[in-house]
Amino acid sequence: MKRLPIFIPLMLLAGIIHLFAQEKGVDVSLFTDVKSNKVGQGITVLVMEFSEADNDARTDTRKQSTHAIGVDGGAGVLQAFPGLNVSGRLQNDFRGYGRTTKRGVLRAKIAARIVGRNEAGDFLIEGSRVIEINNEKEVYILKGAVRPQDIQADNTVYSYNIYDAHIVYKGKGEVSRGQRAGILTRLLQWIF
Repeated sequence: MKRLPIFIPLMLLAGIIHLFAQEKGVDVSLFTDVKSNKVGQGITVLVMEFSEADNDARTDTRKQSTHAIGVDGGAGVLQAFPGLNVSGRLQNDFRGYGRTTKRGVLRAKIAARIVGRNEAGDFLIEGSRVIEINNEKEVYILKGAVRPQDIQADNTVYSYNIYDAHIVYKGKGEVSRGQRAGILTRLLQWIF
């Protein structure tokens, strides 16, 4: 009597587990990736944001005018001022220079939840994380929409694949207060 290869009973067992999971409404497959695809399920967002802006402006203007009026001799009133010469010169120079540079980097992992779907079938996601260490509080807030095909096999998505993204990072505590200008300085900056 021939023995059945071991993989046939394993395939039957996998089929039974799959049918049982479908009856319970759970998506289980031995052959596909486990990705969130329903409202309420979680997804991990890998926040990898890098921004850089550079603006450089220069202005050089120069305006020069020369005027001369001369009268030699003449009749009437001008005879009293023989050899009258009037000349004038006007010069205006301006040089301006301005430069602004801004760079920012934010890297984090935030667990988000699928809160709905839009008309295109893309997932609307929201997530937040609050971390507090030694009276220093860090708050991350994330909202946006992601296409199902942008979700990786390990159920993660990069933040640059999220459209209409709203990513907020705020810090609160002694360090944040130490970096903030005093009230008198802020008042003077507001006036001037």
